[in-house]
Amino acid sequence: MPVAKFDNPDDARRALWTHAGDPRLLERIRRLWERARRIVPTGGPRGVRKFRTIEEANADRLEWTRRRALALREQRKQEREQ
Repeated sequence: MPVAKFDNPDDARRALWTHAGDPRLLERIRRLWERARRIVPTGGPRGVRKFRTIEEANADRLEWTRRRALALREQRKQEREQ
């Protein structure tokens, strides 16, 4: 990867931007999604879920988030022990 020098932070930010139609755009998106998949291997629960109230929906999301955090914590603990 080539090294580039910038006079100010704005020039550096503009250099990171990829315009629509740029042939590198799809590869950058693919790498971003791959990185996100490695950081958080699964998304939310699959399928459509119905709730009577917004409070029930929020409680369900909080419970899923709590269970996922505990599972990730346990997984990383096991990885450190290996």
